[in-house]
Amino acid sequence: MTDNWLELAEAAGRLGVHPSTLRRWADAGKVPFIRTLNGRRRFSAGAIETVREEMLVKPDPDPGTDQLETLSLDLARQYTHSLDRQPAGWIRQLNEDQRLFFRYSGQRLLNLMVQYVSRSDPAKGFLHEGERMAADYGRISANAGLNTAQTAEAFLFFRRSILGTVQATGGLGGPNDPEGYRIFLRAVDFFDALLVATLASHMERLAEVAHPA
Repeated sequence: MTDNWLELAEAAGRLGVHPSTLRRWADAGKVPFIRTLNGRRRFSAGAIETVREEMLVKPDPDPGTDQLETLSLDLARQYTHSLDRQPAGWIRQLNEDQRLFFRYSGQRLLNLMVQYVSRSDPAKGFLHEGERMAADYGRISANAGLNTAQTAEAFLFFRRSILGTVQATGGLGGPNDPEGYRIFLRAVDFFDALLVATLASHMERLAEVAHPA
């Protein structure tokens, strides 16, 4: 393989989507791919870039979220750097594939959060996708041997960084800005739901391991 071909996780990361989402798109014929001799998917870097450019075309862009999206992209880079340098015990228990998933899925969760908080409607689709990803966090944490406290610590590490940026973004309109406060509350609701999904999945996976069928 040459550098022009990407693995599933890397291709999904470039698009800002969950790997399972890219897998569904590929199966539906929306994104071209090939398979290696051992059956693993590979995606052309050029094809992924074309898809990414198409995704950037939004029919009804909301200018009110532009600054939040910019800050979120900056935070994604900061999060990736901080994750690699995280001294906490939980990060040491993740293998390279698990760390790679945490990095790329963290960027996807940022995108989902931006979409969720920028809407006044319930936006349940974005919330449910986030909960599915959070469930993956929980299962991976259990498989890596993290206990419940360590799993919560890992999630809160990510949550704390993002909420700090959202709060800073909301403050751009002034300390009494109602729209900024609404965005902050929506972000809190989003991550509260994801924390519940993460811990529920983690405990479910531990139970499966302790009492195999």
